[in-house]
This record gives sequence, C-alpha cells and structure tokens, in this order.
Amino acid sequence: MIKLTDISPQELVIKLTLAGFEVENITKTSTQDTILNINISANRSDVMSLIGITREISAILKQPLVRTSNQHNIQITYKSIDTNNNNYLYGSLKDIKIKPSPLWLQSKLQCHGIQSQNNLNDIIHLIELKWGQYFEIFDMDKISKNIKFLQSKQNSLSQLSLKENPIILANHQERIIAIETDKEKLNKLIEVDEYTKRISIQTYIVNKSNNKEVSSLLKYIQNSNKQIKTRKQFDLLNAYSETILLIRYLCEAQIQDTIYMTNPQITYQPFILHENHVNNILGFVDEFNDISLKNRTKIPKQEIIQILNYLNCIVDDQSINWKIEIPPYRSQDLIRNIDLIEEIGRMYGFNKFIDHIPTYKRTGIKNKKYLKINQIRSILRNIGFTESIHYSLIKMQTDYLRIHNPLNEDYKDLRHNLIHSIIGANYNNVKQGNEPIEIFEIGRIFNKINNFYSENIHLAGILGGKEQYRLEWSKKPTALTWFQAKGDLEELFERLQINVTWKKAEENYHLLNKIKHFFYPNRIASLYIQDQPIGIFGQLDLRISKEFNIPKYTYGFEIEIHYLIKTINKHYYYFKNYSKYPYIIRDITISTAKLIEVNTLLNQLKNKLDPLVESITVFDFYSTKKNNCTINNFGLRVKYRSTTNTLTNETVDSLNKKVELSIKQYL
Repeated sequence: MIKLTDISPQELVIKLTLAGFEVENITKTSTQDTILNINISANRSDVMSLIGITREISAILKQPLVRTSNQHNIQITYKSIDTNNNNYLYGSLKDIKIKPSPLWLQSKLQCHGIQSQNNLNDIIHLIELKWGQYFEIFDMDKISKNIKFLQSKQNSLSQLSLKENPIILANHQERIIAIETDKEKLNKLIEVDEYTKRISIQTYIVNKSNNKEVSSLLKYIQNSNKQIKTRKQFDLLNAYSETILLIRYLCEAQIQDTIYMTNPQITYQPFILHENHVNNILGFVDEFNDISLKNRTKIPKQEIIQILNYLNCIVDDQSINWKIEIPPYRSQDLIRNIDLIEEIGRMYGFNKFIDHIPTYKRTGIKNKKYLKINQIRSILRNIGFTESIHYSLIKMQTDYLRIHNPLNEDYKDLRHNLIHSIIGANYNNVKQGNEPIEIFEIGRIFNKINNFYSENIHLAGILGGKEQYRLEWSKKPTALTWFQAKGDLEELFERLQINVTWKKAEENYHLLNKIKHFFYPNRIASLYIQDQPIGIFGQLDLRISKEFNIPKYTYGFEIEIHYLIKTINKHYYYFKNYSKYPYIIRDITISTAKLIEVNTLLNQLKNKLDPLVESITVFDFYSTKKNNCTINNFGLRVKYRSTTNTLTNETVDSLNKKVELSIKQYL
C-alpha cells in the first residue's frame, strides 16, 4: 500500500513521534516482519486499521499510496430509510465453498497472532485488520428454518424473532439486515460451517445520538455493545466491496445482491482558510536552524496545498482564501478551522517552527474597576493600615440573607456589612495578647431591597485605639483624636483626587441604618460626594468597646466603594507664574448666633471674590455667652496678592470691605 524500502523502522518511529503518535516498541516476528506498537489517541479512530495508519504515514512521508487496479465492479443497490444517520449494509452469496485459506492469507493473519480457521472466517478477520470494519456472516439455510418474517412498511425496519431460543433481528422487506443475541446461541443456530452454501453478510452503523432509539428497536444485549463501537461509517463501502470480492474469489461464490440502506442527508460543511491566518497561528519556520532568526520564512503556499492534498482534502484555491473539503474519515477530529491549521503544522513538522514568542503592541483590556481597587488598597497600606480578609458567610444573625444550601450549619447567613467582621478580628487579636492594629478590608456584601438581591463591594476599616500620640516626649501619650482619624481618611480621598464632604448622618441612609449601632450616636458623620452619600465614619460606641475589649478611642468607617470608583477622575494640572510681589493679610471676625457651615460659607464666597483674593482660611473659633444666648465667633484670614504690582493698603481695605459685605449677605 505504501513503499517503505527507503526508510528504516527507527526513522519512521521518529517521524511518527513528531507527528503526535506514541510508539511504545519495535518488535520482529519469526517471519522477519517488523511490528510497531503504536498508541492511538481517542479522537483518531480513523487510524485504528492498516488502511488508516497507511494513509497517515503517506501524509507524513509525502509519498503516494500504491493502489491496485485489478478490482471488479460490484452492483450495490441504494435504498433510503427514514432512520436518521443510521446505515445498514447487507448482501447475499450462494454456492459457497468452505476450505482452508491460501498461504498468503494465513501468513497475514499469523503476523497479527490470529489462527487460521477457513477461507470465509479468515476473510472477515483480514478485513477487520485492514479496514477496521466488522461484518457478520450468517448461514441462510439454518436461519430460514427458524425464522417467521413480519411484514414491514416501505423504507422502515421491523423486528422478528426465532421460533426457538429467541434471537432478536431486524428485518427489511423479508430480508435479514441485523442480528443481535448471545454468542453461544448464535453459534449453535446460525454458525457458518463446512456445509454452508448460502450466506448473508451484513453490518450496520448506529449514530451516537440515535443509540437509545436503535438499541430499543434491536434490543441489543450487553455482549453486542463492543461490536457496535468498532463499526465505523467511513470506508464502509470499500471494506464491504473487498469482502465480497474476496469471498467471490476465494470461496468461488456467486453474488446474488448487495443493498445499502442509508439516510443520504448527511452533509459536511467545507472549511474556509486564509493563508495569512494559517501563518499567523503557526508562526515562522527556519529550515537552517539559524538562532539569529535571519532566515525565518513562512510556510510556502504550495507546501500548504500539498499537505492538504496528502491528507486527501479537496482544496479549491480561490483568490483570497481556500475552500477545503475534508475526507469523511476525518470528520470526527477536524471540526474547527484551528483543528485543520494544527494538522497542517503537524504534517509540516512542529520541530521546524521557530520557538519565538511574537511581540504585540496592543495590550489586553484591563478592568478599570479592579485597577482602582488595587490603587485604594495600595494607598491604605502606605498610610499604615493592615489588610484583612474575612469569609462572606457569618454565624446566624437576624436581618441577614440566608442561603438554602450552606456548607456548614453554623455559617449560613451572608453578611451585609464589613465593620462587624473587622471589629471581631481586632477582638481576637487583642484576646491573644497582641496590640490593637489599624486594619481594613475590601470585600463583598449582600443585601435584599424590595425583593431584589444585590451584591456590592465595600471598603471598611478601624483605626486608633493605641495611646501612642504625644506632643512631647516628657508628656504621656494620648489616643487618636477625631480630627486625626478624620485626617487619615481624608488623605485617602486626597490621593484619589476625590472631593468628599463631611455632613451630619441622616437617618434615611440605608448603610447607616445597618451599622449605626456600632457607633457613638453623637460622633458619627456621613461622607458625601456632591449630594450622594457614600459611607459612614465615626467613633465606636463605648458598649461595643467593652463588649469586644478594644480601646475606647477607636474609630471605624465603611464606604460603598463603587461610588469612589465611579468618581475617580484624572485631574489636569495647570502651571502659572508665581507672583514676585508680596501679599497682604487681613483678618475678619464673624459673630453670629446662627449655626453655619464654614465650608458652605467659603464655597459661596468663591464665586464672588475678586481675583486679587488669593485665599481664605479659618484660623480661630470660640463661643461666648451673651444674654443667655450662645454667640459663635469665627476668625477668617484673607490673603491678597497681585501678579502685576504691589498692592497698597487703600486697595486692600477696599477689597476687604467687599468681602465683609458678601459675608453679611450670606448671614
């Protein structure tokens, strides 16, 4: 079938190994035949025969198959059946002469360890080795004595059974096309022997998707399942034709008829391949093994077409692409374009390709959300926080989401805040004799709002607790104050370039309602971005401090992190000339019985200020009593400067009166 005189078995093994086959060993028989023991992968059932492996070697070595031309044409009658994707092939021969096989046939079977029986059975064994197809032969004279045929409709199958010792068969218009039964019963009733004169040879292919349907029709028993798996649709007619011809020649039989029942609706879609796509996937090749990559080239176009032709593909070379039809026996493993490209590389030789990682200018898409989360995590670590991670499932609590299939009965609720887990972690740390630490966590929380479930990411943390802040070494250390703790959190916002305002906590904020019991009632604030609340900051309640054995002045916060991510924008900075002229300072005192927000006042003034006003800051605040009324006194420091000249006192006094007038209008 293929000429191998110019290549040694060892060289063939190397080429098979490079092509993806595993050769376990090489042995020689008593007849001086060389046998290669090859392991076949599960998706390459097409090479589990002599014809299949020969086709593969032909493609690897790029040598044509040696085909015989002394074949006899056999008339095969095609009939369409309504069973999807199932094929039944059967025929009958008469005047059979059972006798010993010729020496050439006995020798071929002996190479594979098969003992010769007679010419008819040896032909079946030979075809199974050569084509990987299994055929069944029945003695028609024995069967006809025991069968009662059932009527079957046109283009359909029916069941029939033996009168004695039930055997299940399939019938098509009073012709046997399939028999399944226990082998011992089969040998007794329909076995071919030396007296056999008329035989029926048949096979059937069952599609995987129709296994249950056909198995129900034929009532397959367990002993026959192995035979179903060995039958293949590809090469079926070629194997059957050779079987009939060998029986006709070696058994001196006469062919009565051959019928092939199939559903002809099976079609294979062609592949569309582009040459550039093939070379981009496989990469460059270097026939000279030049490490410097100077001689690197792509696989030539004609080389690719030649490989496809040796794979028995039909290639339509179009102007911009190739339209490729694969042979039916490769339909099981060549499913996508990438499979065909891999096959081209395998046949060309993967050892010829350059091991060079291509360089791409384009980078993959990075998730901005997690980049910002990592930025927040990095800032908090630089400030001095320690990150902690806790389980999303907590012990049974009220007003928490409960899952239906918990892994542990003690932990079946999903948390709706992070601050509780962080306080518990700090408690465990102090309980083990360690000092309180400033920790944070970025994790997921779960809520149910108006019968809708939500999952969000929060940022929470606690800070303070340790008395380690002192103004002088001679004085006792003090705990972290509210403003110092507030400053740490503001540093995070400043590095993120987010303008966050601090306001009195409002009761209608959903996060406040869930975690307000952790905080001191009068020492809690809401964080806002414009008019949107984003989180809570406050001092932990004394009751919580005692319950969890943590220091008194400990502060906590929890922030809805998606608002931070959504608000983070890149600020563009502009440079301007620094004024070389000196500034002049004027102080303004405000006394009022009203409670005002200084931040709101300053924002109102910014829109009305003269360009010569460089800045306004608060430098003092105190309260006095007058007529049983509390008077709040603010000290504002206004800085004036010009970029073109030195300001005079008259100019500054005039500007200062305008600022005072704007403040009075606000009050």
